[in-house]
Amino acid sequence: MKMKEVLAKADMALSDLTTAGLMNPEQSDSFIRILAQDTNLLNDVRTITMNRPQMTVNKLDLASRALRVANQGTISSPLSGEEGTRALARADRTKVTTSKVDLTTYEVIAEVNLPYEVLEDNIEGGAIDNTRFQATVLDKLAERIRIDIEDVMINGDTGSGDAFLAERDGVLKLTTSNVVNNSGAALDAVTFNEMVQTLPDKFKRVINRYKFYVAHNKALQYMMQVAQRQTGLGDAVLVGGQGVNFAPFGIPMIGVASMPSAQALMIDPSNILFGVQRNMRLEYDKDTRERVLIMVFTMRFDFKLEQEDMVVKATNIG
Repeated sequence: MKMKEVLAKADMALSDLTTAGLMNPEQSDSFIRILAQDTNLLNDVRTITMNRPQMTVNKLDLASRALRVANQGTISSPLSGEEGTRALARADRTKVTTSKVDLTTYEVIAEVNLPYEVLEDNIEGGAIDNTRFQATVLDKLAERIRIDIEDVMINGDTGSGDAFLAERDGVLKLTTSNVVNNSGAALDAVTFNEMVQTLPDKFKRVINRYKFYVAHNKALQYMMQVAQRQTGLGDAVLVGGQGVNFAPFGIPMIGVASMPSAQALMIDPSNILFGVQRNMRLEYDKDTRERVLIMVFTMRFDFKLEQEDMVVKATNIG
């Protein structure tokens, strides 16, 4: 097969991926699902598909007790709302707190250059199936992109010297209300207990939705502590390794590649809003002098904590 024919078929396969340069809704939804694979935090967060660059998520909270003992007093006309009538006193009325979270997507870009010989070896070596080629492009891009998104979602810091991380504050930077200073001690049951105790009582009623997210090496260190015990669980860790489920105080512990070694999170992952705009764009070009096929992928996304005081952060883990 001549190189010109190879490139022509590569162009044909790539052109099928786009509609006027944009993925169609089915392709976009598929890509979003691929983004969540094999990435422990992204797999758990609440993904919101956005049709526009901006979206407002409204919140409503009833912070205090709603029920009161009904007043059986006389009826006033009109109801005054004060003691001595059947209506609740003003001070006993349920207070509704409303707020909102604004998601405003920003654009990121990835460029992949494929030398002609790579195209020749891969495309000429097998049948050219447009659907298969499309899936391969999406899979490979998503594999790297999801790691990068998880990184900025956790470690984003507008004061960072890394331009990618400096675009948004991540969950670690945003969490300021509930912080446990581990003072250089190892990650152990004491740390997990302190994190649970630090969570405000009003959120403990939904503690079954929480997870501990820790660095992989810290998860292994905690597993080693358990493995040294002369118990059935200790033996299971040695034999089963990471196949054993760990849930300190009933809360699953998850290792995350992007989590800094000295920090950990206790969070209901659905508290993280991950907005992905539908119109993701995959375009291509050729550079004849460099002999490469160029693929450029862009997307828009944003992420926010829905409620900051629902999160507990541990720092200075030794």
